[in-house]
Amino acid sequence: MHELAIEGLIAKYIKNDSVVAIGTSQLGERFLKTLAVKLEERNQKIQFVPTSVRLAGIASELELPIASIDEQEIDVAIEFPEQADANYNFLKIDSESLVRDKMIAQSASDMIIILQKEQFVEKLAGTMALEISPFGYKRTIIQLEKLGPTKLKTENNKPVVTESGNYFALTHIDEIYSPEDLEFQAKEIPGVLETGLFVGYADRIIVHSPGLEVKSRIR
Repeated sequence: MHELAIEGLIAKYIKNDSVVAIGTSQLGERFLKTLAVKLEERNQKIQFVPTSVRLAGIASELELPIASIDEQEIDVAIEFPEQADANYNFLKIDSESLVRDKMIAQSASDMIIILQKEQFVEKLAGTMALEISPFGYKRTIIQLEKLGPTKLKTENNKPVVTESGNYFALTHIDEIYSPEDLEFQAKEIPGVLETGLFVGYADRIIVHSPGLEVKSRIR
């Protein structure tokens, strides 16, 4: 995404004295750094709710005040999912903790997702990430196989550990006909703590390629 587009989105959606959360990704880091510059230029302030230890560190370096959702509701959250549909559902795979991400999304008054044109699809499909308990994780993966081929997310032959201390499972779904039903079925499995399927959480969808198209269900 072009820097001018990032600046335009910041100017439009992030207001003075607001509480802001930004999803962890390379684009999220660019947003955060540009936001810090623009706040200084405009002599404005925000409170920042980090979605990961990495973003918390960057925010501290930029001298942005850190807030907790135990103390503050979030005014604006920005995420960068892998897919979204016209019903404001989206799939997120790249995460440090889906439990944390879902809590932030629920807290946000304005949940903005940003993705490329080819990621805005008629029906969600492909990989669904799930955060699962390390306890009995093999049993959980076997149960997830009922939804689709499932594997444990690993790195160097070791399970990837979330920042909440859990594991990630990756389940392949050819096509998600009913996001609500899939979310319910996944959550019925005791070892599943959270999914990367965000059913109806988005308030605005911003599609870029190369210009910006905004789809919104709020003013």
